[in-house]
Amino acid sequence: MLKKLIKDNHEFTVLEMDSSTLKPQELEHYAPASEASKFVPDADLLVITGVTVLNDTLYDILIDVKEGADVIVTGPTASMLPDAFFKRGVTIMGGIIVTKPDELLDIIAEGGSGYHFFGKSAERLIIKKK
Repeated sequence: MLKKLIKDNHEFTVLEMDSSTLKPQELEHYAPASEASKFVPDADLLVITGVTVLNDTLYDILIDVKEGADVIVTGPTASMLPDAFFKRGVTIMGGIIVTKPDELLDIIAEGGSGYHFFGKSAERLIIKKK
């Protein structure tokens, strides 16, 4: 997604706890996650990774979202309970459907990622709020 935003010359900010996860061309859009309250209230669109569920930062982000903003939460860990997210202002959930569980577990056990299993043992899934 970041690659496309950069290619199309969109204005955006990446809030990240660990800037070392970003590529050099993404760093110019970087702001520390601790500064979310400076950016989130003005955003028309937020794309939030499911990692925020795991590191317990999602709630603090969602309370700063302005009314009418589109909020997407995406990632393999994000789509298990979409209604819980929709009740808190999320408009779209992105996740996965596992099509070959044994193969997927093997890939993960070997240190693989989405690059290795999408289209082979899992497919992307989008769930929209009614």
